Amino acid sequence: MVLDSEFHKLLERELSKSLQIIAKENSDFKEIWECTHEDDFLYGWHMGRADDFCRNQFFLHYHKAPEKDDMKEIQKILFKHAKDFREQVS
Repeated sequence: MVLDSEFHKLLERELSKSLQIIAKENSDFKEIWECTHEDDFLYGWHMGRADDFCRNQFFLHYHKAPEKDDMKEIQKILFKHAKDFREQVS
């Protein structure tokens, strides 16, 4: 299945919104999670949340779980924003 343009635009829009929110959420993670490399932890945390969001939105939009090819397309969208996520948590 190829992601339709409406769904693709939804993911792009919501991932961009997520980037704007990240900076506001990054306080006290180091103390709460007792992590040594806070930037790496936060990057993984936010990318994991973004991946989960995309899978949930796929299910809501198409009423089924994404298949392997669908996940490849979703991952392309996520990877396009990966550098931006990294910069927000650094």
